[in-house]
Amino acid sequence: MNTISVTVDQPKQARMLAEWLKNIRFVKEVHIQVDKPSAGNAKEIMDAFNAIKSKQMFPNITDPVAYQRMLRDEWE
Repeated sequence: MNTISVTVDQPKQARMLAEWLKNIRFVKEVHIQVDKPSAGNAKEIMDAFNAIKSKQMFPNITDPVAYQRMLRDEWE
């Protein structure tokens, strides 16, 4: 037996696809697994950003333009 996994956005779409698949004579079983929506990783990104924001990342740079110029001159 072979298994195919399909992901759709909406539960309604999953039900429609399952009904369509059930009507194909060689399809033995159709299972629908409903997952909870993913919240993504926005919270982790904001936590990392807030951790960085609270620290002074480059305390020895007093003039950012001069610092960038120095970096560019290093490659010449």
